[in-house]
Amino acid sequence: MKAKECSIKEDEIRPEDIFNEFMDLSAKDAQGFFDKSKFVEIACPACNSEGIESCFEKHSFCYNHCDKCGSIYVSPRPDLSELIRYYSVSDSQKFWSDNILKKTGDKRKEVIMLPNITRIEGILERDNRNPKRVLDVGSANGAFLTEWKKRHLDAELYGVEPGKESAQQCRDLGITTYENSVENEAGNNSVSGDLVTCFEVVEHVQDPELFAKAIYDVTASGGVAVMSCLGADGFDIQLLWEKSRSLMPPYHLNFLSQNGMVELFSKAGFDRVEIFTPGRLDVQIVEKSIERGITPDLSRFEKLLLSKGENVLQAFQKFLADHCLSSHVWIICYKD
Repeated sequence: MKAKECSIKEDEIRPEDIFNEFMDLSAKDAQGFFDKSKFVEIACPACNSEGIESCFEKHSFCYNHCDKCGSIYVSPRPDLSELIRYYSVSDSQKFWSDNILKKTGDKRKEVIMLPNITRIEGILERDNRNPKRVLDVGSANGAFLTEWKKRHLDAELYGVEPGKESAQQCRDLGITTYENSVENEAGNNSVSGDLVTCFEVVEHVQDPELFAKAIYDVTASGGVAVMSCLGADGFDIQLLWEKSRSLMPPYHLNFLSQNGMVELFSKAGFDRVEIFTPGRLDVQIVEKSIERGITPDLSRFEKLLLSKGENVLQAFQKFLADHCLSSHVWIICYKD
């Protein structure tokens, strides 16, 4: 599952000035976009435990920490229809699409998308799989599927995308696109893939259990679902905790632990679930946070470690990735 990695810097995919403006818009949306009287309480979205070890508040959203599986999640939270509306028309979502994705698109393709495709190809080759129908959940502007088609000319491309503009962009590229959430679309027999992909979506969904079941339903028999997301067990999340810029409502509602991920997707019906963490930014994120004056509570050893030179920190980042201690998680689910 190793892929050739390009060097990557956080500023290249999230330019500081633009990302700060996005954060400000997200905070405003968190305060004013939703009718909070309609929010719903949930138990842990991974293991369904109601035990809460600790919690903190951000922009009026409460993050809970599950004392059973270690997942971090927002409760109470908006319902599904409100989240779909948010991702369709909110100011912060439009800004993200128009200013971050478009302005960093070429770099994201180089350092994220193409290595992702190579990594997926490695998984398929290892398992002797040659999927024809490729379904991308949260297909955005269709960039991933377009690049996949360049390397797999016989692939049939399908997308599920709730955003109106993005869905139309996919159709303009010749991708059969369902303008809906996968949760609402999964009951239609016409929607399925031998390979189902889903990048950075799990963090955003209203009901992870419903989402996991929907991913199972749209994965064809004998197929595989490959997902990436942010997880609760990663170095930067554990170190920065409530000070992490990744823990940002209303965008990121779910930071599941790896144990929680396995339980969630196994419960949805998948026969096998594998987890690995190819993340490359954990140490950079912590360093940048400290530069911004966001200082976590560091032990003496952590301070010593972060004072070491680039070679040591690169080796430490590799250690995190190799031992499932990065916050960037891949979930591989098999429907055998």
